[in-house]
Amino acid sequence: MDLSRFAVNQITTPRWSLPEAVYGYARQGVRGIGVWRDKLQECGVDAARALLAAEGMWVPSLCKAGDVARMCLQGPSAAYDDCVRAIDEAHGIGAAAVVFVSGGMSEGSDIRLARGRVLDLLLAVRDYAALAEVSLGIEPFHPMHAAERGCINTLAQAHRLRERVGPQASVVFDVFHSWWEPDLAQFLAAPYLGHISTVQLCDWRVPTRHPVNDRAMFGEGAANVEALVRKLEDNGYTGPYEAEIFSTDWWDRDPEEVVRVCVERFEALGRRGPPVSG
Repeated sequence: MDLSRFAVNQITTPRWSLPEAVYGYARQGVRGIGVWRDKLQECGVDAARALLAAEGMWVPSLCKAGDVARMCLQGPSAAYDDCVRAIDEAHGIGAAAVVFVSGGMSEGSDIRLARGRVLDLLLAVRDYAALAEVSLGIEPFHPMHAAERGCINTLAQAHRLRERVGPQASVVFDVFHSWWEPDLAQFLAAPYLGHISTVQLCDWRVPTRHPVNDRAMFGEGAANVEALVRKLEDNGYTGPYEAEIFSTDWWDRDPEEVVRVCVERFEALGRRGPPVSG
Protein backbone atom coordinates (compact mmCIF):
# COMPACT_ATOMS: atom_id res chain seq x y z
CA MET A 1 0.00 0.00 0.00
CA ASP A 2 1.10 3.52 -0.83
CA LEU A 3 2.25 5.46 2.25
CA SER A 4 1.22 8.73 0.60
CA ARG A 5 -2.40 7.89 1.55
CA PHE A 6 -1.56 6.78 5.08
CA ALA A 7 -1.92 8.80 8.27
CA VAL A 8 -1.48 8.02 11.93
CA ASN A 9 -4.21 9.31 14.19
CA GLN A 10 -2.75 10.97 17.28
CA ILE A 11 -4.73 8.77 19.68
CA THR A 12 -2.38 5.98 18.58
CA THR A 13 0.53 7.81 20.28
CA PRO A 14 -1.12 9.90 23.02
CA ARG A 15 2.14 10.42 24.93
CA TRP A 16 3.39 12.64 22.12
CA SER A 17 2.46 16.30 21.77
CA LEU A 18 1.44 17.53 18.33
CA PRO A 19 5.00 18.62 17.42
CA GLU A 20 6.42 15.34 18.73
CA ALA A 21 3.88 13.38 16.68
CA VAL A 22 4.57 15.37 13.52
CA TYR A 23 8.32 14.76 13.79
CA GLY A 24 7.89 11.16 14.95
CA TYR A 25 5.54 10.21 12.11
CA ALA A 26 7.77 11.94 9.56
CA ARG A 27 10.77 9.93 10.76
CA GLN A 28 8.88 6.79 9.72
CA GLY A 29 7.92 8.25 6.33
CA VAL A 30 4.34 9.11 7.34
CA ARG A 31 3.15 12.55 6.22
CA GLY A 32 -0.48 12.19 7.26
CA ILE A 33 -1.70 12.95 10.77
CA GLY A 34 -5.16 12.72 12.31
CA VAL A 35 -5.10 15.57 14.83
CA TRP A 36 -6.86 15.63 18.19
CA ARG A 37 -8.24 18.91 19.43
CA ASP A 38 -6.66 18.79 22.88
CA LYS A 39 -3.22 18.36 21.31
CA LEU A 40 -3.99 21.14 18.84
CA GLN A 41 -5.05 23.51 21.61
CA GLU A 42 -1.83 22.82 23.51
CA CYS A 43 0.16 23.75 20.42
CA GLY A 44 -2.03 26.57 19.11
CA VAL A 45 -3.67 26.68 15.68
CA ASP A 46 -1.24 29.16 14.14
CA ALA A 47 1.83 27.29 15.38
CA ALA A 48 0.34 23.99 14.27
CA ARG A 49 -0.42 25.30 10.80
CA ALA A 50 3.15 26.50 10.40
CA LEU A 51 4.57 23.23 11.74
CA LEU A 52 2.42 21.06 9.48
CA ALA A 53 3.34 23.13 6.44
CA ALA A 54 7.05 23.08 7.25
CA GLU A 55 7.04 19.28 7.55
CA GLY A 56 4.83 18.70 4.48
CA MET A 57 2.07 17.06 6.52
CA TRP A 58 -1.55 16.63 5.46
CA VAL A 59 -4.50 16.22 7.84
CA PRO A 60 -7.39 13.91 6.92
CA SER A 61 -9.31 14.57 10.13
CA LEU A 62 -9.63 16.60 13.29
CA CYS A 63 -11.11 14.68 16.24
CA LYS A 64 -13.75 15.45 17.43
CA ALA A 65 -17.01 17.41 17.63
CA GLY A 66 -20.62 16.55 18.38
CA ASP A 67 -21.25 14.53 21.54
CA VAL A 68 -24.62 16.24 21.61
CA ALA A 69 -26.11 14.94 24.86
CA ARG A 70 -23.02 15.70 26.95
CA MET A 71 -22.51 19.12 25.39
CA CYS A 72 -26.15 20.08 25.95
CA LEU A 73 -25.58 19.72 29.70
CA GLN A 74 -23.32 22.76 29.40
CA GLY A 75 -26.05 24.92 27.88
CA PRO A 76 -28.49 25.06 24.96
CA SER A 77 -25.92 26.37 22.47
CA ALA A 78 -22.86 24.48 23.75
CA ALA A 79 -22.90 21.72 21.11
CA TYR A 80 -23.36 24.24 18.29
CA ASP A 81 -20.62 26.52 19.64
CA ASP A 82 -18.21 23.62 20.03
CA CYS A 83 -18.89 22.42 16.47
CA VAL A 84 -18.21 25.89 15.13
CA ARG A 85 -14.93 26.02 17.04
CA ALA A 86 -13.96 22.60 15.69
CA ILE A 87 -14.74 23.73 12.13
CA ASP A 88 -12.62 26.85 12.64
CA GLU A 89 -9.75 24.75 14.00
CA ALA A 90 -10.01 22.29 11.11
CA HIS A 91 -9.98 25.12 8.61
CA GLY A 92 -7.03 26.68 10.40
CA ILE A 93 -4.82 23.60 9.99
CA GLY A 94 -6.19 22.46 6.63
CA ALA A 95 -7.97 19.37 7.96
CA ALA A 96 -10.32 17.87 5.40
CA ALA A 97 -12.93 16.76 7.93
CA VAL A 98 -14.09 17.14 11.49
CA VAL A 99 -14.92 13.73 12.95
CA PHE A 100 -18.48 14.11 14.19
CA VAL A 101 -19.29 11.80 17.10
CA SER A 102 -23.00 11.78 17.80
CA GLY A 103 -22.92 11.16 21.55
CA GLY A 104 -25.37 9.11 23.55
CA MET A 105 -28.72 9.78 25.18
CA SER A 106 -29.67 12.51 27.63
CA GLU A 107 -31.11 11.43 30.97
CA GLY A 108 -34.81 10.82 30.55
CA SER A 109 -34.47 10.80 26.75
CA ASP A 110 -34.76 7.97 24.26
CA ILE A 111 -32.59 7.01 21.34
CA ARG A 112 -34.94 8.39 18.68
CA LEU A 113 -34.89 11.81 20.30
CA ALA A 114 -31.11 11.63 20.63
CA ARG A 115 -30.74 10.88 16.93
CA GLY A 116 -33.08 13.74 16.08
CA ARG A 117 -30.89 16.15 18.03
CA VAL A 118 -27.85 14.94 16.13
CA LEU A 119 -29.56 15.71 12.84
CA ASP A 120 -30.63 19.14 14.10
CA LEU A 121 -27.05 20.02 15.04
CA LEU A 122 -25.62 18.85 11.73
CA LEU A 123 -28.20 20.89 9.84
CA ALA A 124 -27.40 23.92 11.98
CA VAL A 125 -23.66 23.87 11.23
CA ARG A 126 -23.56 22.58 7.64
CA ASP A 127 -23.51 26.01 5.98
CA TYR A 128 -20.72 27.17 8.25
CA ALA A 129 -18.76 24.02 7.42
CA ALA A 130 -19.32 24.63 3.72
CA LEU A 131 -17.90 28.15 3.97
CA ALA A 132 -14.85 26.72 5.77
CA GLU A 133 -14.54 23.89 3.20
CA VAL A 134 -14.57 21.31 5.99
CA SER A 135 -16.52 18.07 5.77
CA LEU A 136 -18.65 16.87 8.68
CA GLY A 137 -17.49 13.27 9.01
CA ILE A 138 -20.27 11.28 10.69
CA GLU A 139 -18.83 8.30 12.57
CA PRO A 140 -21.19 5.45 13.47
CA PHE A 141 -20.36 3.73 16.76
CA HIS A 142 -20.66 0.07 17.69
CA PRO A 143 -24.11 -0.58 19.20
CA MET A 144 -22.63 -1.28 22.63
CA HIS A 145 -21.99 2.49 22.79
CA ALA A 146 -25.48 3.57 21.72
CA ALA A 147 -26.68 4.84 25.08
CA GLU A 148 -23.52 6.62 26.26
CA ARG A 149 -21.12 7.47 23.43
CA GLY A 150 -22.72 7.21 20.01
CA CYS A 151 -26.39 6.85 19.10
CA ILE A 152 -25.64 6.52 15.36
CA ASN A 153 -24.71 2.87 15.13
CA THR A 154 -24.61 1.52 11.59
CA LEU A 155 -23.19 2.63 8.28
CA ALA A 156 -26.73 2.63 6.88
CA GLN A 157 -27.83 5.11 9.57
CA ALA A 158 -24.76 7.27 8.98
CA HIS A 159 -25.33 7.40 5.24
CA ARG A 160 -29.02 8.22 5.64
CA LEU A 161 -28.01 11.04 7.97
CA ARG A 162 -25.41 12.21 5.48
CA GLU A 163 -28.01 12.29 2.73
CA ARG A 164 -30.34 14.43 4.86
CA VAL A 165 -27.57 16.87 5.73
CA GLY A 166 -26.32 17.18 2.17
CA PRO A 167 -22.96 17.38 0.41
CA GLN A 168 -21.12 18.91 3.37
CA ALA A 169 -21.50 15.66 5.30
CA SER A 170 -19.48 12.49 4.87
CA VAL A 171 -18.99 9.22 6.73
CA VAL A 172 -16.02 8.08 8.78
CA PHE A 173 -15.53 4.33 8.46
CA ASP A 174 -13.91 3.01 11.63
CA VAL A 175 -13.10 -0.70 11.44
CA PHE A 176 -13.63 -1.17 15.19
CA HIS A 177 -17.19 0.10 15.05
CA SER A 178 -18.37 -1.32 11.72
CA TRP A 179 -16.48 -4.52 10.85
CA TRP A 180 -19.31 -6.71 12.12
CA GLU A 181 -22.14 -5.25 10.01
CA PRO A 182 -24.04 -7.85 7.94
CA ASP A 183 -24.36 -5.42 4.99
CA LEU A 184 -20.77 -4.20 5.20
CA ALA A 185 -19.84 -5.10 1.62
CA GLN A 186 -22.60 -2.81 0.33
CA PHE A 187 -21.00 0.19 2.01
CA LEU A 188 -17.52 -0.62 0.74
CA ALA A 189 -18.68 -0.13 -2.84
CA ALA A 190 -20.11 2.55 -5.11
CA PRO A 191 -22.07 4.75 -4.68
CA TYR A 192 -20.76 5.06 -1.10
CA LEU A 193 -17.01 5.31 -1.67
CA GLY A 194 -17.06 8.97 -2.65
CA HIS A 195 -18.79 9.82 0.62
CA ILE A 196 -16.13 8.30 2.91
CA SER A 197 -13.99 11.03 4.44
CA THR A 198 -11.47 8.65 6.03
CA VAL A 199 -11.01 4.97 6.89
CA GLN A 200 -9.72 4.36 10.42
CA LEU A 201 -7.72 1.17 10.75
CA CYS A 202 -7.51 -0.99 13.86
CA ASP A 203 -8.76 -4.45 14.73
CA TRP A 204 -11.21 -6.18 17.06
CA ARG A 205 -9.24 -7.85 19.81
CA VAL A 206 -10.37 -11.31 20.97
CA PRO A 207 -11.19 -11.35 23.79
CA THR A 208 -11.98 -7.66 24.14
CA ARG A 209 -11.24 -6.58 27.71
CA HIS A 210 -12.45 -2.97 27.56
CA PRO A 211 -15.20 -1.35 25.45
CA VAL A 212 -13.03 1.60 24.37
CA ASN A 213 -9.30 1.21 24.99
CA ASP A 214 -8.58 -2.35 23.91
CA ARG A 215 -8.34 -2.29 20.14
CA ALA A 216 -5.87 -4.56 18.41
CA MET A 217 -3.29 -3.50 15.87
CA PHE A 218 -4.76 -4.15 12.43
CA GLY A 219 -3.95 -7.66 11.33
CA GLU A 220 -4.13 -9.05 14.88
CA GLY A 221 -7.88 -9.36 15.45
CA ALA A 222 -11.16 -10.66 14.09
CA ALA A 223 -12.01 -7.91 11.58
CA ASN A 224 -10.08 -9.23 8.54
CA VAL A 225 -8.70 -5.78 7.79
CA GLU A 226 -6.71 -7.05 4.81
CA ALA A 227 -9.91 -8.13 3.07
CA LEU A 228 -11.74 -4.90 3.98
CA VAL A 229 -9.00 -2.76 2.49
CA ARG A 230 -8.73 -4.95 -0.58
CA LYS A 231 -12.48 -4.63 -1.14
CA LEU A 232 -12.23 -0.85 -0.87
CA GLU A 233 -9.28 -0.69 -3.25
CA ASP A 234 -10.80 -3.09 -5.79
CA ASN A 235 -13.98 -1.00 -5.78
CA GLY A 236 -12.05 2.21 -6.46
CA TYR A 237 -11.56 3.89 -3.09
CA THR A 238 -8.86 6.55 -3.38
CA GLY A 239 -9.20 8.31 -0.02
CA PRO A 240 -7.08 8.28 3.13
CA TYR A 241 -6.43 5.60 5.71
CA GLU A 242 -5.59 6.33 9.35
CA ALA A 243 -4.14 4.03 11.97
CA GLU A 244 -6.29 4.69 15.03
CA ILE A 245 -5.36 2.42 17.92
CA PHE A 246 -7.17 3.02 21.21
CA SER A 247 -5.21 0.54 23.32
CA THR A 248 -3.61 0.71 26.74
CA ASP A 249 -1.28 -2.09 25.59
CA TRP A 250 0.01 -0.08 22.63
CA TRP A 251 0.02 3.18 24.58
CA ASP A 252 2.48 1.59 27.03
CA ARG A 253 4.97 0.95 24.23
CA ASP A 254 7.54 3.35 22.81
CA PRO A 255 5.62 5.56 20.33
CA GLU A 256 8.45 5.11 17.81
CA GLU A 257 7.85 1.37 17.87
CA VAL A 258 4.09 1.80 17.56
CA VAL A 259 4.42 3.99 14.46
CA ARG A 260 6.96 1.60 12.93
CA VAL A 261 4.55 -1.31 13.37
CA CYS A 262 1.67 0.73 11.92
CA VAL A 263 3.74 1.47 8.83
CA GLU A 264 4.79 -2.15 8.42
CA ARG A 265 1.20 -3.38 8.74
CA PHE A 266 -0.11 -0.79 6.30
CA GLU A 267 2.50 -1.56 3.68
CA ALA A 268 1.67 -5.27 4.02
CA LEU A 269 -2.03 -4.75 3.32
CA GLY A 270 -1.46 -5.45 -0.38
CA ARG A 271 -1.08 -9.15 0.32
CA ARG A 272 -3.94 -11.29 -0.86
CA GLY A 273 -6.24 -12.97 1.63
CA PRO A 274 -9.78 -14.35 1.89
CA PRO A 275 -12.39 -11.99 0.44
CA VAL A 276 -15.11 -10.16 2.30
CA SER A 277 -18.32 -12.11 1.88
CA GLY A 278 -21.32 -10.46 0.29
